[in-house]
Amino acid sequence: MMRFEGPWAEAVLGAFAGCGDSLVSSPTDGVDYAASYARMLRRATGRAALGLRLALWLAALSPLWLLGKCATLAGLPQEERGELLARLVAHPSFAVRELMLLLKLCAAMALFAAPAVRQQSGYDEAQAAQSDVRLRLPRVDERLALRVWPANDDRPGEVELPPREAP
Repeated sequence: MMRFEGPWAEAVLGAFAGCGDSLVSSPTDGVDYAASYARMLRRATGRAALGLRLALWLAALSPLWLLGKCATLAGLPQEERGELLARLVAHPSFAVRELMLLLKLCAAMALFAAPAVRQQSGYDEAQAAQSDVRLRLPRVDERLALRVWPANDDRPGEVELPPREAP
């Protein structure tokens, strides 16, 4: 990753988080967008890394080619960044929309890597509650008949087991 791409990643990916109603008080509280972007860039295939880099450059330089301003996205106020990204996500060009979705995915990964965001979202508690799964296991009654519950029916069916041989 080039030195100037780190601040660009912070500005672009942080703009996806927004302000106000987001889970964090400001887009950069406890979230390291640049490190997340660098990690994804490092672990991606060559083609995917090229797409990530192209997406970042496209978004970072979008004020120049979309608004005609001589600035990068990092030079805009936070509200304008969000509005500009909204325009890019809804851009007429499929390639631009998909590249912005790739950055949005990167921002989501960065957000959920931050412990403070995970705690505020309640994600870990919800996952822990869902992991308490109760399985319906087959039961063997005194007649040695196995009762089986079909997946699509609540009525048990019986399967006769052969008699047990004495050891």
